[in-house]
Amino acid sequence: MSPELPVVNFASPPSAGTEEKLLKYYWPAGLMICLLFSLFLFVARPLPSGHHYELALKLSLELLVIWLIYYLRPEFLNHKSILALILLAGLALGFYQLTRPRPDPEITRTYESVFKDLEEGRNPYLNGRIYHRNGDGQTVYQNFNYPPLELYPYWLFYRLFHVWDLQSLSLFLMFIQFLAAIILVLTFRGSGYRYLLAFLPLLVFSEITTNPAMNMLLVSIFMALLYRQKRKPSTVNLLLLAIVIGLGLSAKFFFIPLAATYYFWQLKLRDFKSWLQVGGQALLSLAVSWLLMLPFGPLNVINSTIFYNLNLSQRNTYTTFYPNILSSFFYLIARPEYYGPAAVLILLLVILFSPKLSLYTAFLLSGMTFLLIAPTPEPQYFGTLLLLGLASKIIKISTQPAAAAMARGEAP
Repeated sequence: MSPELPVVNFASPPSAGTEEKLLKYYWPAGLMICLLFSLFLFVARPLPSGHHYELALKLSLELLVIWLIYYLRPEFLNHKSILALILLAGLALGFYQLTRPRPDPEITRTYESVFKDLEEGRNPYLNGRIYHRNGDGQTVYQNFNYPPLELYPYWLFYRLFHVWDLQSLSLFLMFIQFLAAIILVLTFRGSGYRYLLAFLPLLVFSEITTNPAMNMLLVSIFMALLYRQKRKPSTVNLLLLAIVIGLGLSAKFFFIPLAATYYFWQLKLRDFKSWLQVGGQALLSLAVSWLLMLPFGPLNVINSTIFYNLNLSQRNTYTTFYPNILSSFFYLIARPEYYGPAAVLILLLVILFSPKLSLYTAFLLSGMTFLLIAPTPEPQYFGTLLLLGLASKIIKISTQPAAAAMARGEAP
């Protein structure tokens, strides 16, 4: 590999004590505060425009579970009784997801209108003809507000099979999530982490009625490439990582904090060469994302996705408002216009803090922060965040020989 190219440093963070205190005390304390606030929202229902307060509560509980999985000592997951419980939980989730009554959700109608726009040669990010439901259940029409990589795969599926309903959507989502889970298992198959098999049902059935699946697949590929870069650094891996990040930036927004963390964590602020190296990779990622937006006009896509979601007043006109932790706070103090700048600032501070942590802990922290500051709670990202947490835990452990031996059931 050329010495001019950066190699991700997989060693311990500059301040291991800082990370240990964060994981042991501050992180769970922050999640408990979010859980209590979401419980208050669920009980008090203080916002007249709010719906489904249970989503914020569900998200807070999911984040606590994922923190616990990441924090626990690796040998804990090798107990057969624990693995059996995890496997049973995943199978029970699958049974529930497949058998519960499922009224046709908004998302299937939304995609139907997108497909119609495409077939008739219209731009779904510009013409304001895409189906939405507002908080009163009324049909309203606006632009498509998911990025292009949440359009291309579903459009291809529809064109190949000429079917689009909730059942076909669910099958497609489970297929994508199965691919993500298999990539995770195959990536670490020789590392003594067979317990990942117990998580397969949880990953595959984590969400089957809305669309976080592309994020899960791309996170799985991204972590596999990171692991390969750790073992066999190469220019090709670095380029592939940049390309996958570009694809991720064109999917739903979960990849934004991961990309920012990945690049800022590597950056040496006083090293001009580092700026060139990391900046070159980041530009490749942005170029890939830009190319995917190009057929619809990049500015049209950005305006209909990122800016649309940061503007709570506009967003709530065209879709149902599900109160999340940060967005609810600004509604409670009657200052929703401050939500967007505050959300960006909080995420920026977390990313600036990331070099004090190991890269994998920083990924998980920025991902969880992003979900808490999002305009609406997104508990459907449980599977994606679980996969990220599992992969991060394994790669982090693999940099610590004694911990890796314990995870494999060997004497350190």
